[in-house]
Amino acid sequence: MSILAALVPLFFVMVAHPAAATSSCVMPREAREVVRLRADRDGSPLPLFRALDAVKQRARGVTLELEGTFFLHRPLELGPDHAGLELRAGPAGARLVGGIPLPAEGWRRGADGALELRLEEPRLPEGPLDLFLDGLTLEPARHPNGDAADPRRGWLFTAPGTQGTRAFRARPSDLAAVVPEPGLSVLLYDAPQWSTNLARVARLDPRTGVVELADNVEWHRLGPGTPYRFMGSRRFLDRPGEWHFDPKSRSLALRLPDDRGLAGRRLIAAALDSLVLIRDTQAITLQGLELVEGSPRGADRQMPWNHIGGGAIRVENARAITLCRNRIRGVGQGIALLSVEDALIAENHIARTAGNGIYLGMPWGGRPSRGVRIAANRIEDIGHRFVDSSGILVQGAQEVEIVGNRTARTAQFGIYLAQTRANGEDRIGAIRVVGNLVRDSNLSTADGGGIKLYAAVQDEPIDAVIAANWIDGVTHFMAKADGSFFPPDAYDPERWPQPVSLGIYLDWYAHGVIVEGNLLTRTYSGIGIVNGSRNLIRHNFILGGFAAALVVDDKSARTPGRPRMVGNRFEGNIVVRDRPNALAVSIWDPDRSPANVRFTRNLYSGAGLGSRSFHAAPRRLSGGAQAGGFSLWQASGYVEGREYARDPGLVFDPARGELRLLPNGAAAHLGIPAPSSALLALLREAR
Repeated sequence: MSILAALVPLFFVMVAHPAAATSSCVMPREAREVVRLRADRDGSPLPLFRALDAVKQRARGVTLELEGTFFLHRPLELGPDHAGLELRAGPAGARLVGGIPLPAEGWRRGADGALELRLEEPRLPEGPLDLFLDGLTLEPARHPNGDAADPRRGWLFTAPGTQGTRAFRARPSDLAAVVPEPGLSVLLYDAPQWSTNLARVARLDPRTGVVELADNVEWHRLGPGTPYRFMGSRRFLDRPGEWHFDPKSRSLALRLPDDRGLAGRRLIAAALDSLVLIRDTQAITLQGLELVEGSPRGADRQMPWNHIGGGAIRVENARAITLCRNRIRGVGQGIALLSVEDALIAENHIARTAGNGIYLGMPWGGRPSRGVRIAANRIEDIGHRFVDSSGILVQGAQEVEIVGNRTARTAQFGIYLAQTRANGEDRIGAIRVVGNLVRDSNLSTADGGGIKLYAAVQDEPIDAVIAANWIDGVTHFMAKADGSFFPPDAYDPERWPQPVSLGIYLDWYAHGVIVEGNLLTRTYSGIGIVNGSRNLIRHNFILGGFAAALVVDDKSARTPGRPRMVGNRFEGNIVVRDRPNALAVSIWDPDRSPANVRFTRNLYSGAGLGSRSFHAAPRRLSGGAQAGGFSLWQASGYVEGREYARDPGLVFDPARGELRLLPNGAAAHLGIPAPSSALLALLREAR
């Protein structure tokens, strides 16, 4: 018997054999000692904690194989003494739960008809941070009630006069159903409708409509006409599937989503922000685990949004980490990686997060991440509480590959590459974003998109390639000052403010980026550059959409000291406009300098291409027109050589996974390359 087995004889069955290559994302390694641990009937985590203690200082070459369900009361912590450990699921599967199971007995019926249960403080000192029934996320009671079929319903709107961060003005009639009481809170958008925050209500004056906030943060600035909703009152508990917790009486009130009762069902009160914490170590592998039902605190909202908290799997200051084929659901953030090197994040399934799906970056004042591959992950339903969330967010990282991932239904971005800190410490560079499928992005903000690259500080070229991705279904969510929402298809080049939503979005000081061979379908706008420089946009397919296919927006004249755009190039792109109001090109150029951007050998076609499909302001097109047809565009100073308005000879059939150029078509004649094998493989897989 091994020393390891002798240390924990009651919990293990030890089998020694070479580790099998059970996953394409984990390569075979040296022979390993495999130790199996099965959860007991109650799901106590104590045997698991003891097992991790037992393997300390001799973990290299050990695989700890788990089966069953473990209810965690604190994170599993893997540190320097666990270097080399593999933690994986056995054949029967392994589930780590970030919450406390609640009993089916002991509930009573309240005066309002809801079920009630008093919770003991030691088990849940803060109360339930979220609630799950048989894996279904139940909703905290809210006012007004929402509509799952229409996300634009169920909101109130701040009134004129709202400003600052400490208070907002409500329309007095909107407060008729709201009573000042302890625990009352509000989930509200910021002024530009880019983010949300959950803040406690300090004082509410129904007469004036002033709502003072106890703990909104300084970076979350408020404005008029933005959506919000109240939470935290038992009075709002009026619909099936809702719950409320009173911290004073420690009473949990619940309305079941159906009439089946609680007997034989699994009700979990979420408690943990992180389920597995890997810190100051190396060569750790997590494979095939299920991590579910944790806290919705996806970020530390007391700091700027890019200070990342939580993470069902959280890795800090580590190298040679492999996270493979894990399933993560119902947590604040899926995977958070800070100051990591040589890591592989592959084939994980992440769903229903309050914040980001995967975050890769660095802490404030810390060490950037480097050498990370994020591949073949499936990420969906992201950002249900904090809308400034992405399927994949990379910040403060170098040498990163984002390859073959699938994102769907994300609140703001599918994939976001960001340098956001004014001191420039979180630089990004040497990044490849290739062969990803990004669907249904920017469902919840006024400014978002499919794939975005942003740099707040002007610096050396970023060295980023965005190639062979398919971005489909980018939309927006933006309220007007009158409390109504912009329709998904509404666009007017003369109107401001209005939604900003692009399939591929290069923003601020994005510099030295190649965007090549991507397919964009059903995107509100296509590919845009906002004040970036020396970016190359070539050989992309932009089919359909409501706004402009190719966008250039130079904001240098609006920002003192900000250098103007220079050296951008759109070359050999195929643009098909099939809606009468959709633009082919939109340019805002206050410096009136065509040197900002050049267009050459792009192909424009479709039933929507007409006499006003090209727009430039305040610099005009040829003849002084602000909007015009192709002939005015061809004669403008932005065109280098020739542009073309003709059928490209393109065949696109998504049902068959087909995208090709006809050999005798205009695109082939102009030398525009056929779709890459990576893009075609993506189309075939997505059928």
